[in-house]
Formats: sequence, structure tokens, C-alpha cells
Amino acid sequence: MKTFKIIANWSSGALWAMLVICIGMAGCEFDPPSNINITDDTNISGYLRQNPDEFSSLSHILEISNTEGFLGTYGTYTFFAPDNEAVEGYLQENGLSMDGLTEEDAKDIVRYHLLTDTISTAGFTDGKLPIATEYGKYLITGAEYEDGETFIRVNRQANITESNVKLGNGILHEIDNVLSPPTKTMAQWLEENQQYSIFSQALKETGWYDILNQEEEGQWYTVLAESDETLAEAGYESYQALEDRYSNTGDPTNPSDSLNLFVSYHILPDIKYIADLVTATAHETEAPQEVVTIKLNGTEVLVNDDVFFGVHEPGSPIIREASDFSVTNGVVHSVEDHFGIKLRAPVPVYWDVADQAELRQMTTVFRVPGAPKYTFKLGELSKMSWEGNYVDNEVVYNPPALNEQYFVNGDFIDFGVASNRLTKLHITTPVLVKGRYKLWVCYRARGSYGTQAKVTLNDEDIPGSRLLDTREYFPAGLDDVDEAEARGWKKYTALTNSRNWVGRLIGTLDVQTTGEQTISFERVAGGTDGFWMDMLHFIPDDMEQQWPKFNIDGEMVYPED
Repeated sequence: MKTFKIIANWSSGALWAMLVICIGMAGCEFDPPSNINITDDTNISGYLRQNPDEFSSLSHILEISNTEGFLGTYGTYTFFAPDNEAVEGYLQENGLSMDGLTEEDAKDIVRYHLLTDTISTAGFTDGKLPIATEYGKYLITGAEYEDGETFIRVNRQANITESNVKLGNGILHEIDNVLSPPTKTMAQWLEENQQYSIFSQALKETGWYDILNQEEEGQWYTVLAESDETLAEAGYESYQALEDRYSNTGDPTNPSDSLNLFVSYHILPDIKYIADLVTATAHETEAPQEVVTIKLNGTEVLVNDDVFFGVHEPGSPIIREASDFSVTNGVVHSVEDHFGIKLRAPVPVYWDVADQAELRQMTTVFRVPGAPKYTFKLGELSKMSWEGNYVDNEVVYNPPALNEQYFVNGDFIDFGVASNRLTKLHITTPVLVKGRYKLWVCYRARGSYGTQAKVTLNDEDIPGSRLLDTREYFPAGLDDVDEAEARGWKKYTALTNSRNWVGRLIGTLDVQTTGEQTISFERVAGGTDGFWMDMLHFIPDDMEQQWPKFNIDGEMVYPED
């Protein structure tokens, strides 16, 4: 039973407001998802106190950290709660006692187990959770088989023993071990794991060890490491054999030395877990102007699985069980096969514009059917900016509707590039390999509400390009795909013949430098509603343009043979 205490100096107005809220809540019915356990407790702190046989030690840690009150208020949290046995084992293993815990030590424990969003196990993926902990580090989850049972394992450190306990301020998952944040830098982690002794030595000889041993605010790295076994299979059984093969200047510290380039090609200048890698077909490396490509083949993630001049070059699989290892300055993955820098041809990029990092962290909104729209203010999206008379209510994310729509992944962004609203929109693209691409803008036609806009690449005109006009529908009766392509049209969705969902060819881009690019849209005429953008397709100009098409779930569809 819940006990409510009313503070004596509350105003009568506040009490009336509280009464109205309580009556309103009493009149609401909540039908929870089947995987959610319901409890009468109103908050995380209360639940821990009321279950001392399991959580008295954790409750004490909350008291020491002065976070008990914080977790006793309403909010939206996910808390991984180690039981008493887990806490006692953690203290003993680390030579600590409950009485000897400082407030800061206790806060660090709480922060590393707490996320400021409600994430049930249904929202877990085999990899990192969508948002970081309050400690500032990501947790990873995955299913593991142990003693005849399947568990969800967190950070390879703890099993979830009871999941999805729904509380008044979030969700609690009980775990059987205390989670510990990473304490070693990438360089230290690789050095201490002897299966990477050759790769670690290469880091030292090229100067990359010192760089990967630094911890700087906002500076992250991802390493695609090759184990001694992988290198031996490629013919390099020692560091000296690797240097003899690659170092062409005799000075591996020289950034232009081929060994230095080999090492830098295995380092990405950002933190990218497997879940991040598979969201793009190409990723920049620390080797200048060089990218690695990523392909998802079923559940297998392949590095540099490409076709060059009609010849398939098999990629190097990422070893999942030896990857997604968090370090203080990034994440380490292990690859199965040796790979080096290779001649890189342009690869197609089929980009869902709504796939933005900030949106991915909004787990209650991003691609959740029936979720409310979200309006972005200028500056809230790191890869988009805009200009105009009114800038804070004109970019709106639309999650999948409950009624059937044909947007890829169900969602789109409504850009208010329209009369007396936004005048210009700038979008940072995924990585594009240097080369020539045809640019297709995929949108939902808006008729008289649509907008006509000029499209530019990196603030430069696109030679021979046409204006984007979202007032235009797909032409009626245009059934011949070759004729459609010649006229700059395609249907990019697979499940509808509606003329509303349009792929429009803007022109051919000449990408001079491998990396992210900026596509800008400047209003020319028309429009009271702007445009509803779904995808951007960057397809090498010598490749098939009409296929693949896309299902609502994002699956690529190719013509039947």
C-alpha cells in the first residue's frame, strides 16, 4: 500500500492540482506490454527498500551516494540492480567495505548502472544499448547459453536474473554481478591481451600506441584489430615480418610509410560498436582519404566485402564474441581475416534521412509506431542545420503511423522549407567514397503544398542538375522503367504503385574527396508545407539506378531473375 504525505505549507491551489491529477490517473487504464512485470511500488528507491532480502546492500549504496532521493522521484530510468550477493562479492573482490565506500565511489557505481530512458529487454539488441549510462559509457547486451539456460548478459559481466520490473519512474533489471566500467585505454587493453602482441607492437613502432593511450574529452577511437593468429595465417608470424612487408620508407613513424598507413587504416576516428558500424556502408579511417566498407550478410558483419571490376573480393568477418569491448577511449573489435588498404571504388549509399544519432537515442520515439512527433530546434541535430525566418518549429520527425504508410522504416522528416519559413536546409551525408554519383531524392509528393528547391553539393552548383519540386507526383502512365529513368523518375518503394512516393533524380555529383559531404536545399518557389523527405540515394553513375527498391521495414528488394 502506498502512503502519501502532504506537506503542511502547500498552498490550497497546489492541493487541488494534486487532487485533479490523482483523479485523472485513477480514471486511466494501462495495459502494459506482455514482457513487463508490474509492481505497486512507485519508484526505484522504494522497490529496493521493500525487497531487503535482495537489495539491502544496493539500497545502502544509494544512501551513501545521496542518490536515493533522486531515484525516488518520477522520471524515466532504466536501472540494472545487482543483488546482495553480487554487491558483497564486488566489495570483497576489490578489497572494499560498505563502511569504507566514499560518496563519490558509491555515485560511480550508481551512475554506471543507470540510464535516463526506459528500456525493456524487448529494446535490447545484440550489442550496445541505444544511450550511454549516467557514467558516460555504453553498456552492451547479448544472449548467452550457460548451464543449460539462456541468459541476457550485460557487458559480459552479469546475467539478468529478473527483467522488466515496471516501476513508477522506470524499469529495473536484476543482475547477478556488479558492472564495472572500463579502466584501460585502447592501447593498454591491446597490450595486455597477448593474442594481439604483433598488432600492439605495430602500434608502438608507428607511434599510434601513444595516441591510443590518451584520454581526451570527446575524443574516441574504434580499432579493427588483427590477432596474432589472423596475422600468422596471412604469413606474418612476427612483428618483424609485418614490418618487412609493409614499411617502405624504413621509418614506420612516418605517416606516409605503408606500415603506418596499414595501422591507421584499422583505426576509425569515432566510437562505433557493431550496431553503429552496420548503419552505414562506409566509414572513414585514420588513413587519409581511405574508408572501410561494411556489409551485413545475414548476421555476419563483413569488412571490405566488395566487387571491383566485376570480381568479388571476400570481406573479413568481424568476430562478434571477440568484439564490442569497451575501453576508456573507445571500442575494440577483432577481425577474422587480414586486410589492408585497397583500391576503393564508389559504393552506393541508400540513406534513410531520419537515421540520425540523436533520434536513435530517443528510444520511446524513434521508429515506434504511434509515437508522438518530435520537433527539433536549431542546433539539436549535429548533422543538420537550417536557416530562415522561423527556425525552431520547422523540422519535425514523424514516427511510423499506425495506419499503413509506405515510408521506408515507416518514418520521415518534415522540413519546413516553405514560404516565410525555412529558406535553406543543410544535411551532412554519410561517408561517400571519392567518385561520381547520381543523387536521387526520395519524398512524398505534396501537390500544391510542396516546395521547389535548388540542390547544391558542398555549397557548389551541381552541373546540369534540375530543381527538386516536391509538388510533383510520379507521372501517370509512366510504366517503362528505362523511360522513367531517362526522364529522372523512379519508384523507390516496393509495396505500392502510388504516385505519391517519388524518387527524383537531381543530377550527377562529382565527389572530390572521400568523406562526409554537405547537401543543401534552398527554397526557390512555392510551398506552404515544405517537403516530407524519406531517403537520399547516392548511386555510382555506372551502376543500376532503379533497383533495389525498399520495403517498409527497410529490406532491399531486387527484381526476380
